[in-house]
Amino acid sequence: MLFNTLALISLLIIITLLRRLVNIYPSLMACLIRWKENVNLEMSFKLSRDRNILAIALIIPFCLIAYRFGLYSPSFIENYDQTARLGITIGIFVGYILLRWALTSICRSKKSKKQAFSTSVAASRTFFIILTLSLIAIGGILSFVEANPNTIKDAMIWVSGAIYLLFLLRRTQIFASSYSIFTVFLYLCALEIIPTGVLVTSAMIL
Repeated sequence: MLFNTLALISLLIIITLLRRLVNIYPSLMACLIRWKENVNLEMSFKLSRDRNILAIALIIPFCLIAYRFGLYSPSFIENYDQTARLGITIGIFVGYILLRWALTSICRSKKSKKQAFSTSVAASRTFFIILTLSLIAIGGILSFVEANPNTIKDAMIWVSGAIYLLFLLRRTQIFASSYSIFTVFLYLCALEIIPTGVLVTSAMIL
């Protein structure tokens, strides 16, 4: 019941924001190809605003996909009913976002080069939109052709990994435009390796 309700709400929100998505889509694709497009997107008030709104709107759809196809299914949630498992999945992802926000706040300093740092942070929202749209497309197409659930899950995991690696590359390039290699490495460890490592480890061990 909760899943269907959230799915309906998400669908209505996406339909409402469809024009914004169409407007920003070319910029999203450009960010996949060139790291400087992330800078251009961030410098456009309208595009960055639409990007941020879409990123927030896609949080629930992403959680629904992760739950529906078992992308995050640690053993400790198996004993709960469907509603509780969905709630836990959403809670954990929100916790992941908060952890990233906290680490970003800690690493941000007055000495940091504001534009490069803020652009790298914003890039995570850009690639989150790309990831979620890709997972929706994969889930919809493969479910329509009645593919095996494990095949759908594997395809989503591989695509997610590829998009995340590309995001890391783009974020590294953004940082490298203003910081030394050592500083870039420290930022990536603090802002990406730690939160994502915690999330992946919790799925594998718990």
